[in-house]
Amino acid sequence: MSVLFAYLAVILIWSSTPLAIQLSQQELPFYTSLSLRMWGSAILSMPLLMIFRQSLIFTPKALLSYFAGAIGVYGAMMFVYWGANYVPSGLISVIFGLSPMLSGVLGYFWLKERELTAARIIALLLGVLALYVVIIGQLNLGGQAWRGILGTLLSVFCFAISAVAVKQVNAGLNPLVQTSGTLWVSSMGFVITLPFFGLDIPAGVSLNNWIGLGYLISCGSLLGFILYFYILKHLPTARVALITLIA
Repeated sequence: MSVLFAYLAVILIWSSTPLAIQLSQQELPFYTSLSLRMWGSAILSMPLLMIFRQSLIFTPKALLSYFAGAIGVYGAMMFVYWGANYVPSGLISVIFGLSPMLSGVLGYFWLKERELTAARIIALLLGVLALYVVIIGQLNLGGQAWRGILGTLLSVFCFAISAVAVKQVNAGLNPLVQTSGTLWVSSMGFVITLPFFGLDIPAGVSLNNWIGLGYLISCGSLLGFILYFYILKHLPTARVALITLIA
C-alpha cells in the first residue's frame, strides 16, 4: 500500500470524525457512545484478522505496543469525547492542530528525531493561526468551554505520547494486528471504568445518532487506525501528527 494513499485516506476519515462524534452523542451519553464505538470496533477487527490470515500476538513487546497504542485510543478518546460536550467541533480541530508540535518535541527528546526546524515551527504556528481565523466567527463558547478546552488539550497530549511510545517500542507488528490489539486493550479499559460512568441507552435514539456511531466504529476507529499505524511505521511522528492539522 502507498504511504501517500494511506496518509490522504486518514486525513479524509479523521476530518469527518469530530462531526461524527457530535452526531453519535445527540441522544447517547458520551461514555455510552464511546464505549459502544470501541467495543464494536474491537469485535469487528476479529473477522478482518481471519480474512487477512493474521492473529493477535502476545509477546511482551507486542503487549507493550498495544498498551502504548491504547494511550492514544482510551486516553485521548475519553478526554475528547468529554470535551465535545462543551465546545464545537471546529475548536477541537484547532486545538488538535497543536499535536504536530507536541509530537515533534517528544520525538526530538525521546526518539532523537530532528523534524522540527525553525522554519517548520513557524509554518505550523501559521497553520494553527490560519485555522483559528477560519472558524473564529463561528465559535459560540459557553461558560463551561474551559472544560472542553482542557479535555481536548489532554487528548492531544495522550495522542502525541501514544504515537511516540509505539515508535519507541518498535514491535514490528502488522498494522491490523496493532490496531486490533490496541482496540481490545482500550475496550478492557472501558469495561474497567464502566461502573464509574454506567451504560445508558435511552429509548428513541435517532437514526442520525446510530449512523454517526456506525461510521465511527467502521471507519473512524477500525479503518482509520489501521491506516494510521501503517503510516506511523514509515514516517516520523511529527509528520504523522500533521494529519490532525490538515484534517
